[in-house]
Amino acid sequence: MRTLPKLLLILSIALGGCAATEANKERGAMYTFPALEQVNSIDNFRMDGWESVDRYSIIVGVRPNQNYLLILNSGLNDLNFAQGLAVSSTMGKVEAGFDSVSTVQDPMMKSQIKRIYKLEDKQQKNQIKAQIEAFADKK
Repeated sequence: MRTLPKLLLILSIALGGCAATEANKERGAMYTFPALEQVNSIDNFRMDGWESVDRYSIIVGVRPNQNYLLILNSGLNDLNFAQGLAVSSTMGKVEAGFDSVSTVQDPMMKSQIKRIYKLEDKQQKNQIKAQIEAFADKK
């Protein structure tokens, strides 16, 4: 009789893992933007400004009128309230899959950059923000 509770526990953990995987796949699909130019890195990175869109995405300005959308692997809960942002880089280069983002309030809580998209202009920036905000409304 003791094996039945253990079996139920294992089954519930397995099903919970599947649900989490499905949620990750769904979020991954939502944060893919085929209409945007995806880049592997930002060269000569000097952050000129930033704004959070939601806990999984940030728009960073690197030069006047040059913005990039950073999609994060995991969300940063305090991103919308952060007073400062830290983006890791190596010799002025930020790379997707290698570098990470954290807030100045909690620098030990980091999220790796999953994808980087180049935003062409303010109109494209506003369209992407609206699209991501629509994702958040569905959650």
